[in-house]
Amino acid sequence: MRVGVNYAWHNYGWDFGLPPRRDSGKDWGPRAAFATHLQEELRELRRLGLFAVRWFLLGDGTSYGTDAERPHLDARDNGQWRFDVCPPLTAEFLADFELLLGACAAADLQLLPSLIDFHFCFPGLPVPGSSGIVKCGRSDVIVDPGKRRDFFARVLGPLLEVAASYRDTLYAFELINEPEWCTREPGFNLDPLDAKKTVPREAMREFIRDGTALINAAGFRSTVGFAAYPTLARWDSVDLGLSLHQFHYYGEPAAIPRQSFDPQWPLIVGEFATAAHRPWPELGPSQDVLSRLRLLSAKDFPVAFLWSRNRAEEAASEPAVDWSERTRDLVAEFTRG
Repeated sequence: MRVGVNYAWHNYGWDFGLPPRRDSGKDWGPRAAFATHLQEELRELRRLGLFAVRWFLLGDGTSYGTDAERPHLDARDNGQWRFDVCPPLTAEFLADFELLLGACAAADLQLLPSLIDFHFCFPGLPVPGSSGIVKCGRSDVIVDPGKRRDFFARVLGPLLEVAASYRDTLYAFELINEPEWCTREPGFNLDPLDAKKTVPREAMREFIRDGTALINAAGFRSTVGFAAYPTLARWDSVDLGLSLHQFHYYGEPAAIPRQSFDPQWPLIVGEFATAAHRPWPELGPSQDVLSRLRLLSAKDFPVAFLWSRNRAEEAASEPAVDWSERTRDLVAEFTRG
């Protein structure tokens, strides 16, 4: 089993392109701040025996659609947020994306970019002190067919064109991370009462199906980072046209199903906790990352991505991240056989 790691960002939502600005005119920080130590970080990951990094691109949309193009509240539509214009990616954004691809190629690592996160579709969140910036609020990209086409033409298409020069470096292209958290399931449930569930399931499936077709046509593997294993069947991931199936595992279900997808279109684990976090029932007291890697390998998964090398998350109230020296040693022990 090959092992990758979620980078997963340096500045969530604005790693690429010109940084957001405060009302004072001052940038939030330097452009592409991840680049400062990128080469040494990637070389260290390669020394651990890892083969790829997973990286969030637009995240919650912080830097995609700003000032006059930012999302706005539609008082006529029950407080729904509107995103009227899907702007093209800037030359700076595309250049920074190519910088990342080039750095991965130089380090002999592959890249799994994730285009948008589920936060992209949550209700808008204006940023105090930066009146031109609204986080989230961009569900129109999924729900409105016309805006969806514009988004794919102006965002996904140019990214795939850049990636075409790095075919050996791009492991796969992920359309969205954990879409379940912003999607309303049909039937009788509490989803209609959840303000964060802004996208009907069928609209999300259409977004995934259309985007997947473009990725496949460009000659890349297509994937979606589903938050839970049951979604694969409930949303029919095969019918969506995905060429690389993916789910994230944080202790549920109690027993991890064995990987049984066709080897041409396999199932991978896109995230699992490196910290003890929620225990894996199958492992009993042996909850370290080496035990988890060995279990996933025994279940015939060809690839698993660690969550994550972002050490800021080690301080969370329920940390899923442990990127300590001990964890890194255990990862290296597994990758070296």
